[in-house]
Amino acid sequence: MKRIFFIVFLIILFVISVKMVSAEQINISLMSIEEKVAQMIIVRGDSYEPRFSDIDIGGIQLSKKKTKESYKVLIEQYQKNSKIKLFIATDMEGYWNPFSFYKSKNFAQVNNGKEAYELGKEHGKILKELGFNLDFSPVVETRNNVWPGRSFTGNNKEVKEKIKGYITGLHEEGIMATAKHYPGGSMIRDPHWFIVRAKIYPEDLEMFEYAIKNNVDAIMVGHAIVYGTIDSKGKQSSISEEVIQPLRKKFAGLIISDAITMLGLRLSYLFKFDSIYIDLINAGNDIILDVWKYSDYEKVKKRIDKTVEAVKQGKISEERIDDSVKRILEMKGYEIME
Repeated sequence: MKRIFFIVFLIILFVISVKMVSAEQINISLMSIEEKVAQMIIVRGDSYEPRFSDIDIGGIQLSKKKTKESYKVLIEQYQKNSKIKLFIATDMEGYWNPFSFYKSKNFAQVNNGKEAYELGKEHGKILKELGFNLDFSPVVETRNNVWPGRSFTGNNKEVKEKIKGYITGLHEEGIMATAKHYPGGSMIRDPHWFIVRAKIYPEDLEMFEYAIKNNVDAIMVGHAIVYGTIDSKGKQSSISEEVIQPLRKKFAGLIISDAITMLGLRLSYLFKFDSIYIDLINAGNDIILDVWKYSDYEKVKKRIDKTVEAVKQGKISEERIDDSVKRILEMKGYEIME
């Protein structure tokens, strides 16, 4: 009898060692499709929702807590109860401030690359202190008719110096940086409320290419329908293979959709919004931002289930899912076992 128990014990140890060889290794082949899809989603997390941890959601976005301690406690609770480390994200641009206890200058107030570096360091320090690891910043678009202060100003050389400085400052504090909103045009008209159409010029793409050159970790794709130097073929950039696939060829980091409940995208999905993940994934996004306050667990789970069914039906290849999940897990610091 003891021998049987010992053999069973060895089998259990073997299974555990295959699936999770160490705290920093994951065998992706043993993850379910649902777990993989959930890793591709970042949700609103301003109050703890244990069911998100149960399905291995990829990350949370936070901005509505009142004190440093409340952020620290909530983030620790999420990370402690997640089998896979989470992306913990927010927007630090200075234009609007996620932290009521902190005053930041905005990007238009940054005069040169040195000041941008100092601001990146400053933002990075407070994010690190609270437990964040991903900043949805910097904005590298330069054409801005909607939010003065949300983008760097100056000529191309000056803006590039500021982009480099800010990214460097964040990186020195261990915070991942996100250049947004690819390929441009997202600040010509407010995509939160309107479908936006914008002409893209070589100078627009140049800023993103410079961010890539300076090791930006992620690029957020906007919802503008674009033409010109790059053509989204009448679709929002975030669901356009014609926009995202050329970016994928020159960028090895994470490709993230802008928040998907903006009316600039959602108006194209009336009565079929629960299938939106399918188009976003097929277009090439690694991560989907489903961060509206009304995108609760039930709604997100329904969209994940729709996506899992699409994989089973062959509407999305599992290889396509795996490609993003490997990239996500590696960005989180894991070694991928297959």
